[in-house]
Amino acid sequence: MEASGSGASGGEGGGDGGVRDQVQKAIDDLRAAGEKATGDVRSRIDDAVSQLRDVSGDVSNRASDQVSNWRDTLDNATQDVRKELAKLAVRAQSSTDALDELSQEIEERRKSLQ
Repeated sequence: MEASGSGASGGEGGGDGGVRDQVQKAIDDLRAAGEKATGDVRSRIDDAVSQLRDVSGDVSNRASDQVSNWRDTLDNATQDVRKELAKLAVRAQSSTDALDELSQEIEERRKSLQ
């Protein structure tokens, strides 16, 4: 359920990948604008890029911490609790791409258990 290479946090986080890509595009756009700007405008663009990087890093760190907490919860959960948590995770998805990733993860896990 975690998103190391195939899941959520890679963006780290299934949905996180999209957000991370959007933030990176915003940074790239600002950087390109900054190359054409001069003086105060350039300084403000550089500040905005720095702020975006800081916020992006904070969000990534919090997401990573949350995934770690969830992993700890799962490690200590009974089989029934694990099933219920998995169902909640599936219901929480908001895109078919995320559901496809989960389905692939389930199939890989099923094969490893057989």
